[in-house]
Amino acid sequence: MIKLIKAIAFIGILIIVGCNDKYFADGGNLPIDHSGALGVSTMDYLKSKSEYDTLSRLITLTGLEEAVNAKGNTFLAPRDYSIHNYFKLIFPDPTKQPETLDAIPAEEMVKITQILKNYIIPNEEIVGSKLSKTYSYVTTLGGTKARFNIVQDDYLGNVNLGAKFIIFSLNLSTSDQFTFYMPVDVATSDLRSTNGVLHLLNSNTHIFGFN
Repeated sequence: MIKLIKAIAFIGILIIVGCNDKYFADGGNLPIDHSGALGVSTMDYLKSKSEYDTLSRLITLTGLEEAVNAKGNTFLAPRDYSIHNYFKLIFPDPTKQPETLDAIPAEEMVKITQILKNYIIPNEEIVGSKLSKTYSYVTTLGGTKARFNIVQDDYLGNVNLGAKFIIFSLNLSTSDQFTFYMPVDVATSDLRSTNGVLHLLNSNTHIFGFN
């Protein structure tokens, strides 16, 4: 009887210890802490994630690493899926697509550089707690007007119910007489790198460059 009790107790200990093991859907990497702190620079974080391989490589090729890692800035990261869809637009013929990122024509790299600059908000940390439903306006590193606001709805479309999320919009107007902002919602917000703030954009409805 004593042996049976000891055996049951030992099994119970194994179960408790086993329950303390944590498994995560991202391949076993421990998550960031609850404050959103990444513990690394913005660029180091992007380079560590496979879904940002193309993005981080383009940032390096365009010489914008220092700008992305500048102290006190905000970077809004489009996933590689968004960038690949952009490449399909500018290189519609698969036989004429550059085989590598290094092979992208110089004139296209100039455009990509400008596009990337519009995802960088210099000298300002944009966080959800400082935003509201009314628009807050900033200027990107590329000199383009951008705005942020908070939207709240649920899966049924009920306004003011459900989760709150950030909308990032870029001014695509070509004249002062007509203003047109193209929006994209932020999928993951308020990540804090060692140099600034990082927001991850929803790529399902967004093409790199707001095309």
